[in-house]
Amino acid sequence: MHENGAYVVLLEYENMEGLILSTEVTKKRVKLVNKFLKMGKKETMMVIRVDKDKRYIDLSKKKVLATDAIVSEKHFKKAKMVHNILKQVATKLECTLLELYEKFGWDLYDKYTHAFDAFRLIMNDPEQVFAHIDITEEQKKALIEAISRKMAPSAVKIRCDFELTCFTYEGIDAIREALLAAKKAVSDEQIPIAFKMIAPPLYKCECQTLEKVKGIQKLEEALEIIEKTIKEKKGTFKIVNKPQIIGAKDDKDIDDIKLDDEGSSPEEDNDEGMGDLDIEEDEDGEERKEEKSGKKGKKKAKGSDDEDDSDDEF
Repeated sequence: MHENGAYVVLLEYENMEGLILSTEVTKKRVKLVNKFLKMGKKETMMVIRVDKDKRYIDLSKKKVLATDAIVSEKHFKKAKMVHNILKQVATKLECTLLELYEKFGWDLYDKYTHAFDAFRLIMNDPEQVFAHIDITEEQKKALIEAISRKMAPSAVKIRCDFELTCFTYEGIDAIREALLAAKKAVSDEQIPIAFKMIAPPLYKCECQTLEKVKGIQKLEEALEIIEKTIKEKKGTFKIVNKPQIIGAKDDKDIDDIKLDDEGSSPEEDNDEGMGDLDIEEDEDGEERKEEKSGKKGKKKAKGSDDEDDSDDEF
């Protein structure tokens, strides 16, 4: 780093060295470059000039849009993951990394949006990917093992909100029966469904699963059962929020990853609740209530209710 700019190591170009002038750091006036660039910090920059003879590479940071920087960072992280996986495969098979890229690595980039998407698809349906590339059985086995270690899937949380009321003689018993009927019909060991009361008459239904599509289908089935049961009891049912992923990421779902030649906003889980309520049926048929109270931060009042995790649960 010097008065007129700074030398930068290009991670995507085999650690080649580039130069960014102080005039290309920001649109503001730059007196000291070290106020805008920090040693060892990773930045997204644009290559504006290349001199092949002198091996000079000029860079610019001010010309990079914020949206382009985000996309570039995600692409770099995915490429790094793919590179590390293939590196493990190369080490195990005692071959060079370049041989794997030439064998099937570059083909994955050509046939899919990104090789990272192809690796995600291999975790669920390996033959769908292997059918389009030239790969040996030994390489298949080593690749699947490396992907399983490096790309273990994480569960997503799916939720929907709805309102339930019943002003007949059965009242709360009718609501409880509707929720239990849905839970008994839909919930299982693979995708357990939980019902919680936010504040009467607002309830929520949620689940955690590795399979987004099946999870949404489960919640939709549960809503249909609840609506049918409560209306038989002369109650009312209204969907407030349809099933959707909480804290969804921008990565494509497995079902959305397709070959290139073929061809909602996250909601925070922060509703205030009223204490956990377990409605598992007792022998006498009555409800068992277990309330839990919690304290909020110092800036909040002591008597305020806990947030989402302390909702009434069914």
